[in-house]
Amino acid sequence: MRYRCPYCRHLFDAAPPPACPACGKVMVVPAMKALSERQTRRRAVERIRRECERQKAGLHAPVAPGVWRNPRVYLAVIVGLAVIGGAIFRATDRAARRSVEPPHRRAMRHVDVLAEALGRYRFHVGRFPDAVQGLAALVRDPQVPRWDGPYINQLRRDPWGTPYVYAPVSNGLPVVLSCGADKILGTVDDIRPDPARFDPGTEWTNGWVSAAERLPGVTVLPSQP
Repeated sequence: MRYRCPYCRHLFDAAPPPACPACGKVMVVPAMKALSERQTRRRAVERIRRECERQKAGLHAPVAPGVWRNPRVYLAVIVGLAVIGGAIFRATDRAARRSVEPPHRRAMRHVDVLAEALGRYRFHVGRFPDAVQGLAALVRDPQVPRWDGPYINQLRRDPWGTPYVYAPVSNGLPVVLSCGADKILGTVDDIRPDPARFDPGTEWTNGWVSAAERLPGVTVLPSQP
């Protein structure tokens, strides 16, 4: 398997170190999984189904008339149902835990969305928001010509409760980042977007609909998967 640095696009043939040797930035290498979550859930459901069929076959078998007068039979049925219910609960709980997105991955997705929204803002207005306007210009009209937002439906804090940092640059791309888990700006765990996200292209302009006209709760999604 080959890896690629999300910042400088440097390629690795083996598992890379925590910091890219080409640009020095910290990377998050996804862990490999033996089976996908869908396969794991499918196998768990199949095991539960087979256990249920076995229990049903045992209940439907011919029994003597006096068997149902024995309290042990009812106890066995209750225990069987408890086993099936416990298996379903454990499978559902494991699937729910796997579906929770890690905070650093959620922050990476958020800064990419902000970078692309800033690129769309620049496409309409001709420049990025200044320091006074900040990221709020993506949500509320800063009273500048050709603004056609909002470009996101709301401005949230990062997964650790810290506002996303925005700082315009005179000649170049602005600084957009999350301070990371330590909540301190300028440390190794700062999370920055892919620079390519600042240039969303022009395909998205066909039938552009601002976020205010979309369904409630819909956020601006990157144009690339």
